[in-house]
Amino acid sequence: MMKSLYSLQPLTAKLKVAAIVLVASSLSGCLLGPDYERPDMKLPDAYRSAQSINDPAATASGSNAAALQASAAIRPDWWDLFNDPQLNELMRRAHQDNADVMIAMARLGQAEALAKQAGAALYPTLNLAAGGVRSSSGSVATVSGVSVLANTTQAALTTSYEIDVWGRVRRNIESATSLVNASVYDQASVRLTLSGLVANTYLRLRSLDAQINVLEDSVRTRGDSLRIAKAKLEGGLVSPIDLNQALAAQASAQALLSEQKRVRAVVQNQLAVLTGKLDLVISPGDVRALPIPPLPPEGLPSSLLENRPDVNRAEQELRAANARIGVATAGLLPTFSLTGLLGAQSVDFSAFLSGQSLVWSAGLGLVQPIFSGGLLQGRLDFARAQQQESLGNYVKVVRGAYGEVSDALVSVSQTYQTEMYLNTQVAAASKAQELALTRYEAGYVDFLSVLESQRAANEAKLAFVVNRSARLQASVDLFKALGGGWVRQ
Repeated sequence: MMKSLYSLQPLTAKLKVAAIVLVASSLSGCLLGPDYERPDMKLPDAYRSAQSINDPAATASGSNAAALQASAAIRPDWWDLFNDPQLNELMRRAHQDNADVMIAMARLGQAEALAKQAGAALYPTLNLAAGGVRSSSGSVATVSGVSVLANTTQAALTTSYEIDVWGRVRRNIESATSLVNASVYDQASVRLTLSGLVANTYLRLRSLDAQINVLEDSVRTRGDSLRIAKAKLEGGLVSPIDLNQALAAQASAQALLSEQKRVRAVVQNQLAVLTGKLDLVISPGDVRALPIPPLPPEGLPSSLLENRPDVNRAEQELRAANARIGVATAGLLPTFSLTGLLGAQSVDFSAFLSGQSLVWSAGLGLVQPIFSGGLLQGRLDFARAQQQESLGNYVKVVRGAYGEVSDALVSVSQTYQTEMYLNTQVAAASKAQELALTRYEAGYVDFLSVLESQRAANEAKLAFVVNRSARLQASVDLFKALGGGWVRQ
């Protein structure tokens, strides 16, 4: 009876194998490839125009002064500073049901699964194989000329393990773990971008509401002018030109009002898509009723490296690409592996479980690439090129983040200054409009003076609304550019 399919090794051979394993294991602390170091980003010591915003001489009394006062820290729910329950509800819905958030969460799950696969290479594989075979030798194959039936039963545990001599497995795990972190930061970046988009879209909707209010007032005012022109025409005091001019002015205001209502419906639909509530209906409001939120402290530009999720995502992608260089470098060198088998095999099932049917083997394998036609070197070159691409992307994201903060600071500062001038313009234009209509009724000025005063007043009010919306949106952009209160875990 065959006792084993494998030859028993002498004790000296076993000792040699054990010695080789110990030597190989001692080399497993080696890590090929460059260790990651954060690139030295030479950012300025302060943002552009930050000094002008925080200059006490530039602040005013009352609400404007409070608006320019920096708060202690950025709140994660910074949109609550607008004190608008409708906006808060839209944010809640968006973070719960937005499709981009769902996609980012799914990508995180994929990255975690890939990291789990990479980590499995640190451990040996263990498999169980079992089976039974019934065979016949045939009458010709036997001496007696009688066919022989045989039953063979076998079962074995097999194992294999790659000794990570050059750090290929560990570098691969490092890369996969970095990509998991990148996915975590990507999800945070998606949420931050979504918050800014919902807030700015909502502010645009409220700006359109305010513009519609201004235009409705304009339609009423021009209706009053039309009635006065009709009365004066019937009294023979003016020519039909005044009446036609009044009709044209009112129709122009009505057409613009209709267009703004169309745009409002489109913006409301955009909010419906962002929040996942496709039948969303938002009641009218007014951007001028919203408070100016206190500005967050801009801090040092270097803090962007910690406070922005997109910057952290880009850094983790760079770290992953850096680790892949080590993986590709290890691919040029020999691979060491341990294999083993322990089982039983017998043609007599009654003896299957006895020690006589035991079979085993243990071995150390080595695979050294000799010629691959440039495949392995190409992989290394590709990994290095990927690392350079990731480095360029990291630099781009950091510089872009600095630019976004600077742009937002400039916008906040300039829209504040513009609003002060527009306040004066609106007051003066409104007064001029009242005087022009009164003097026209008295016969002191022609109708063109009335039309011009109405046009100037209407444009001033619309300009104020647009600038107020831009000022609030600049605040949103600043919150978002500074990281929106996100804290790296």
